[in-house]
Amino acid sequence: MTDDYHVFSGRIYKVGIIRYVDVPADASRALGEGATHVPVEGEVEGAPLKSTLVSRGDGCYRLAIHGDIRKKLKVDAGAVVEVALRRDEASREPVLPPAMVLALRNSPKAQAEFRRMTTALRRQIDRYLTKVKQQATLERRVATLVRRLEERGREHARRQAKRRKR
Repeated sequence: MTDDYHVFSGRIYKVGIIRYVDVPADASRALGEGATHVPVEGEVEGAPLKSTLVSRGDGCYRLAIHGDIRKKLKVDAGAVVEVALRRDEASREPVLPPAMVLALRNSPKAQAEFRRMTTALRRQIDRYLTKVKQQATLERRVATLVRRLEERGREHARRQAKRRKR
């Protein structure tokens, strides 16, 4: 690890179904710079990690330890792990399948709603679309997603109109 990594040990704890490690205050300050969500990359016990730090208050962050890493390392809540993190400056935007790009281009309302979503949610949608094995399944999923995005867009417009009337 080079000097731009922040290395620390932390105990894994469980909040709901998610396991976290608290990022120490000095690393939190260096990585976060006051942001609500901080994209990071690094390692947990040598296993590669790409995640987003979330605020835990007082300028400090917590790091989710994803299930695939926990399974690979055979660790869970209570275990102490060594973490090396640095801020991830690379784009987190997904590369959508051409069918979805075309569908969004043909539906400005769906495209606007898609852009309103967080990058993390757009990546989940991309994973949902790209894990299919057959083109017909992809096309069905794209059509369903576009229809739902359009519905969300209409609902968003209704809420905005209500706010303007107040």
